[in-house]
Amino acid sequence: MFKPSLSLWSIVTLWLCLSGVFISCASYVTPGGPADFTTLTDPKLKKAYQSRPAAKFPANVAAIRVQAVGYQSDSLRGFGHGNYSVVTSLDVETEDDIIRMAAIPGIDDVVRINRLLLPESLNSDLELRNAAAKLHTDMIFLYTFDTTFQNHDVLRPLTTVSLGLAPTQTFKAQATAAGLLMDTRTGYIYAVLEETAKQGGLATAWGSSEAMQRARKKAEREAFDKLLANFETTWPRVYRKHRQR
Repeated sequence: MFKPSLSLWSIVTLWLCLSGVFISCASYVTPGGPADFTTLTDPKLKKAYQSRPAAKFPANVAAIRVQAVGYQSDSLRGFGHGNYSVVTSLDVETEDDIIRMAAIPGIDDVVRINRLLLPESLNSDLELRNAAAKLHTDMIFLYTFDTTFQNHDVLRPLTTVSLGLAPTQTFKAQATAAGLLMDTRTGYIYAVLEETAKQGGLATAWGSSEAMQRARKKAEREAFDKLLANFETTWPRVYRKHRQR
C-alpha cells in the first residue's frame, strides 16, 4: 500500500507490528522472529512529519533484510544485537532478484549491505541509513519475514505403531514478507508493502523438522516473489511523484 503522506510512526504501527515465530513441534527449532519495525525509527511524531523525500533519480537502492535479534536458520544467522539483527547473506533470495530490481526504470543500481559497514549495536534506522550512505544510495528497501507454523499428528495410534516412520504429521507454514521503501538521507517513507504465502504437507515424526524447514523456505520464497511483484507495481508511482521535485 502506498501512503507517503502518513507519518512513519503511524505507518509502522498500523502495518508492521510483527509477532515472533512460533511452532508447536518440539523437534523443530525455527530460525527466529521477524524484525520489529517499530524499533527502527524515532517515535517522535513531529520528527516523522518533518521528514521529506530527498532521493535523486535514477535512484541507487540498498536492499537490507532485517530480523529479530538472535535470528538463526539452518544456513545463516542475523548480525548485530540491540533491537534487531541484519541478515547479510542471501537465503530464499537470489542474485537474480537483485538484478530484477535494478532493471526497473528509475532505478540505477541495487546493492546489499555488508556487515563490515554495520555497527554491532543496532537500535534504530540510523545505523542502516548510515551504512547505506557509505555506499551512496538514495533509498533503502528494508524487508523482513514473519513465519508461523502449525503441526498436528492426525493419526497418533499409527505413529506409535509405526515408530514414527509413517507420514502422519500434517503441518502448515505461513510466511509474511513485509517491506519499507525509505529515504537514506531523511528517513522519509515512500511505500509500505506486505505479502503472504502458505505451504503445507505430510511428514513422518522423524522427518518433520526437515520437511518444515523446506516448507518455510518455499513459503518465504513465494511471499518474497509476491513482494517483488508488488514493488514493481508500486515503484512507478513513487517515481512519477518524486522525480520532478
